[in-house]
Amino acid sequence: MLTLNLNLLYTVVNILVLFLLLRKFLYKPVMNIIAQRQKQVDDALNAAETSRQEATAALNDAQAKLRNVDAEAAARRAAYEQQAEKDKQQLLADAQKQADAILAEGKAAAEAERQHKLRQADDQTTALARAMCEKLLARSLNEQDDARLLDDLLEKAGAENGK
Repeated sequence: MLTLNLNLLYTVVNILVLFLLLRKFLYKPVMNIIAQRQKQVDDALNAAETSRQEATAALNDAQAKLRNVDAEAAARRAAYEQQAEKDKQQLLADAQKQADAILAEGKAAAEAERQHKLRQADDQTTALARAMCEKLLARSLNEQDDARLLDDLLEKAGAENGK
């Protein structure tokens, strides 16, 4: 039935030898090249992932710094506004002190002027009284003379106050 023929045996042996040779010289080098390429692709993917992680970390750091800068700017702005308010209050207080000093100085000057005018009025009154007494003592007076002296005195007082 089935007979083995030598030709068939050579064919099988040739196929096996061919398979072993192809496997050794073709299949293994191609598989090594494919494995190297796969390794290169894996390394490139790992490097890309590492770069992506580094970029993400750098982005997060930059965003954190930006938030810190915003917070710092807000804090500085608040500090400057607070300092400006203190300066404003200080300037207002200084201006009020100056105004009070000027007012007090004006009041003092007005009081001094009033005292001066009162002294002048007293001096004039004293001078008029002295003059009247001198005239009264210099002669004896009657009612007409008394009225005339009083009119003269009032006239002099009115003329001196009008100066």
